[in-house]
Amino acid sequence: MPLTRYLDGGAHILPADESLIRFAMTNGERVIGIDVPIPVLRQHFGGGADIAPLDLFAQNQAAIEAAASAAYDKTETPNDLLDMGPEDFETPPSAATL
Repeated sequence: MPLTRYLDGGAHILPADESLIRFAMTNGERVIGIDVPIPVLRQHFGGGADIAPLDLFAQNQAAIEAAASAAYDKTETPNDLLDMGPEDFETPPSAATL
């Protein structure tokens, strides 16, 4: 089941792990928390240390959400938290933003 943007709340850096951005999407029934490592975003989308992580997320939100939805669909036993990694961004950025 594809995920869609969850409009109540926004992306934030986790206080317990400042290397992760957490955002939420929904599968229509439940809210799914999604953790994506900031270094993975920088590696895939560029934007060195001169761009704030949340700005990098905002600039690429549609592509990140598309990758999260695809990763969620590939998960055999999806739950309410999805941990994304580099493998979830193997598609070039231009192909991920449809």
